[in-house]
Parts: sequence; C-alpha cells; structure tokens
Amino acid sequence: IGIYMAMKYIEESVSAEVSHSFDILGAIVLGTAISSVVLVLDKGSEWGWSSVGSIICYLTAVLGTAWFVRIEKRHPEPLVDLRFFKVRVFTETLMNNFIIFMGMMGSIFLVPIFAQTFLGYDATQSGLLFVPMAVALMIGAPIGGRLTDAVQPKYVIAASTLVAALGLYLFTFVDARSTAMDIMLPLAIMAFGMGFGMAQRTNIIAAAVPKEDIGTASSVLALVRNVSGAFGVAIFGTLLTASINSNVLRINQFSSFHGHTATQYQEFIALIALKAQIDGYQTVFFWSFLLVFAGGILSFLM
Repeated sequence: IGIYMAMKYIEESVSAEVSHSFDILGAIVLGTAISSVVLVLDKGSEWGWSSVGSIICYLTAVLGTAWFVRIEKRHPEPLVDLRFFKVRVFTETLMNNFIIFMGMMGSIFLVPIFAQTFLGYDATQSGLLFVPMAVALMIGAPIGGRLTDAVQPKYVIAASTLVAALGLYLFTFVDARSTAMDIMLPLAIMAFGMGFGMAQRTNIIAAAVPKEDIGTASSVLALVRNVSGAFGVAIFGTLLTASINSNVLRINQFSSFHGHTATQYQEFIALIALKAQIDGYQTVFFWSFLLVFAGGILSFLM
C-alpha cells in the first residue's frame, strides 16, 4: 500500500540545473570518515578506547574530515556546501538536534533491555510497550505542524524538547517493581514532545538555505541525527557499564551479611548485583534527561 501511495501521490522533485560533476571523491571520503566514527563507537568498549584499532579509527575520522572539507572547498558541485555552516541558525539547529538525539537514542535503546532483564517481558511484550509512543508521536506531529505559522519556531522547539526531557526524567524512577504503565507513560510523553517540535526543526533547516539546496541541507540534518544516535548509544552504554561496576563496590561497602547458609549468601550477592544494575540504569536515564533538558534551554537562544 505504501509503495502504491508513493508512486501515485508523491511528485518527484527535479532540479532545473543538471549535475555535470558528481562529487564521488567527497562521497567516498565522507563515508569512510563517518564509518570510522560509527565503528569505534560500536566497538570501542570491546577493543578499549585507547587500543590500536580505536586510535586508527580516530585518525581516519579526523584526517578524513579534514580531507573532505578541502575537497568540498574546491569542487564545483560539492556534496555538502560548506557555506551552510556560516548561517548561524543552520549550525545551531544541527547542534540542537545532535544534543537531543544523542540524549534520547542513548537511553531509549536501553528500555527494551531493561524490560526483558528486570521485568520478565519477552521480546514481543517489550515491543508492545512502544505502541503508545508511536501513537503519541502521531498526535504530537500534526499539532506541531499547526503551530508553524502561529508561534516562533524556537519556542516550539524549546517546549517540545523540555516535554521530551520530562519523559526521560520519569525513567529515573524505574526499578524491578515497575509496571508496564511505568514504561509506556514516559515513552509517550517523550514522543509527544518530540512530535510537535519535529516540523519546526526541519522547516528551520529548509528556510536557512536556498531553495535548490533544501535536499542537501535536509540530508545533513538526517546525517547529524543518525551519527548523534550512534554517539549516544556508545556513550551511555559505556556509562551504564562503568556505573554498574562502581555501584557494586559502593553497595558492597555499605552492606552486611547476617545469614548462615550458602544459599542465603548467594541471595545476598544477587541482591547487590540487582541493586547495582538498577541504580546504573537510573544514572543513565538521569544524565540523558540532563542532556536533553540542556538542549531545551539552549533552544531559546536560537
């Protein structure tokens, strides 16, 4: 059905200018640099952040980015017009999206893991927890669209980001006794907030560049969101591991065992591990809340 509707109703946009020199070298160099970033973010904790493999990825990313900038400055039809970044609102919107999506993606990917590990849900049940999130997004997006001409975009973006931050903050209260509603409600609030600010984020990018460059600018926005998500998953995944390890030592230091059997001692150790992991998840959600909340406050400066 989706394919049929796309073919029937979506009008293909064709530029009046014909491309004569596609920036193939720029595409390869940019792809290599971004791939290196994503690879080290995915494997860094496994390899070690100062390992040879990680260092090679860092150097590839830095040198690749520098080379890409040099290529774009000289190419007659650059893949990314670097003049975009001289437009303040364009750069600020990209930064805002990077911060917010890093905070959200870096923590939300832990929700189904938490549900399956501590609440006993299977994969299907964990997926069903996200249904209200999809509904809230569908409700929020049209509301945001109607606000496009009525309210300054920065106020809508700021408000939507702060609502999303509220949803993340509610996750700081989850524990092993949480119900499905304790998971679904924060997800729905967060999605509703993001929904009614999404149109403004895209519109700002479109309005900041010449009409013929909207497609390229939108692609840069999508790229930033994807890379920020990879950053968030890597950073908050590492934070979770470090927090759990620290919590085990802290909780053990202030705990006393008064049992007499091996079974009781195993329960004692298991409770320490459970408490350490729950606290670790709460720490990650709190830091993601702070990051998204800061992005909301900074939105007022756009």
